[in-house]
Amino acid sequence: MPIKAGQTASPDPMMQPRLTVTYAEQPTRKGLRALQADLYRPDGGGTFPLVVWMHSGGFRSGSREHPVHARMAAEFARHGYATAFLDYRLARPFAVLRPSVEACVEPLIAEAKAAGEEMHETFIGPRPLAVVEDCCAFLTFAAAQAADWGLSGRILLGGSSAGAISALNTLYLPAHLGLSRPPVATVFAFSGGFAYTPRLAASGARILALHNPSDDRVPVSSIRRLALHCPDPCLLIESDMQDHGGLCLDPDEPLSAGIDRCIAFDQAADPLSICVD
Repeated sequence: MPIKAGQTASPDPMMQPRLTVTYAEQPTRKGLRALQADLYRPDGGGTFPLVVWMHSGGFRSGSREHPVHARMAAEFARHGYATAFLDYRLARPFAVLRPSVEACVEPLIAEAKAAGEEMHETFIGPRPLAVVEDCCAFLTFAAAQAADWGLSGRILLGGSSAGAISALNTLYLPAHLGLSRPPVATVFAFSGGFAYTPRLAASGARILALHNPSDDRVPVSSIRRLALHCPDPCLLIESDMQDHGGLCLDPDEPLSAGIDRCIAFDQAADPLSICVD
């Protein structure tokens, strides 16, 4: 796989990123911020679908360099999937939104509240919309690099907590915000939600969501509302034992089982029929 200027290679693609790329420079109140992504790719020839993962942190903290990401990448690689973990703009310094996105902030907040959204306003205001800008920028960048990176062009989105909210927002909001992105095949949302029910429109994707009904960080009502009104196939699994943002049904389930469930859902002819133990 060719290495281009601005990219670094790792000797161990299963445990370390194959590439670290700067995918965009986005404006903040303190100037441009360079945003990076770590790409993991299975060994061997061929081309691979890409799972694009957004980290948690309540839009205030977090990083693409979380220790669990290398383990997740190894599990996805076992199934023949590449993964990319993104940095995106956080609360400090404040993001400067595009005019088309800025114009949507207040109407979207009003729509979310009118729909009965219980998520904290931090999760429905300008910060998550900045992440949609950033994720769309990466998806466009990755699509242009697909041949050089050994990717098939098939894209999946995933995330935990704020990252799950961002994955769902990136699925349904770009057209409304005046943004564009390549097609998305599947979304994995762990402890996430979608606040803007009036903005739902068929995307062609399928959604797998896992949530603890007692979650006190992201209320389950948001993802239940999405599952009820979703125009796309959406499987919501509720587990009283799930850790917030976790990929597993309970703390004793291995990460490999959580990833296996994701792959089974993505590859199923009827995604709503997969068996959940």
